[in-house]
Amino acid sequence: MPVELKPPYLINHAPARGDGRVAVTADVAGAVIEVAVHGRWNPSLRMDAWAAVTKCFAQHPPTVIVDLHDLGDPMAASAPAWWTMGTAGAAMRPPVSVAVCLPTATALAARLNRIGAKRHLSVFATMPEAHIAVAGRSPMVKCFQLPLAPRPDAVYRARSLIAEACEAWRLPRLLGPGRLVVAELVANAVEYAGTDVVVTVCRRGTGLHLAVSDGDPRLPRLLDPPPPDRSTSGVRGRGLHAVHAAAIAWGAMPTATGKVVWAVPRPEPA
Repeated sequence: MPVELKPPYLINHAPARGDGRVAVTADVAGAVIEVAVHGRWNPSLRMDAWAAVTKCFAQHPPTVIVDLHDLGDPMAASAPAWWTMGTAGAAMRPPVSVAVCLPTATALAARLNRIGAKRHLSVFATMPEAHIAVAGRSPMVKCFQLPLAPRPDAVYRARSLIAEACEAWRLPRLLGPGRLVVAELVANAVEYAGTDVVVTVCRRGTGLHLAVSDGDPRLPRLLDPPPPDRSTSGVRGRGLHAVHAAAIAWGAMPTATGKVVWAVPRPEPA
């Protein structure tokens, strides 16, 4: 039987470019995702930060918190980027709340205030302050978690979990795509990782967020289809084409003990 989820945390570090770095910290359920931006603000760091937040949006979490305490931006040139991220999150359905944390006595804080960014962004001086505020106003995310041993029945049990979730949350259009996606992800984890697996299914508005974590740090890759006359035996990543076709978005992040692969199934036509 699935149990109520108490999410563990995952850490994903974006590749460093120039003198900047973006680090993403998320939980399996994605209830709150943190994006920490380090280094001097420049076009490369702007691209990395936007790419990181866009990937967070793909998971459709209730809240993204951007930590700017280690950002070097004495001219406040980054203000339009955070304002744009806030408006993009607010335009999603359901909305994704974007909060930024930075010292109050900075040119960036002053410029964000002048351009009226607080209409679309929550601004906090510290990360603990942001988390307390977010916890007080974020809706409860409905999630269930199912631990599985790497046995042949793991796929069947994972598909049954999706059926239970779709029935409980009255999401029949996600039953087929959800079972297909979770079957591929769990089958890959059992075959290639060979470790214990944890399946997490969460409700996001009228959609589902699926996550499968295992103990293998190698991240999956979507490979090009092979020529018809070539064997695919021993080649990883082919089953991900089914996930790619059946999901609105999917991705993978490393964890302290392995990795998690997540996906948002695409509902069947009404």
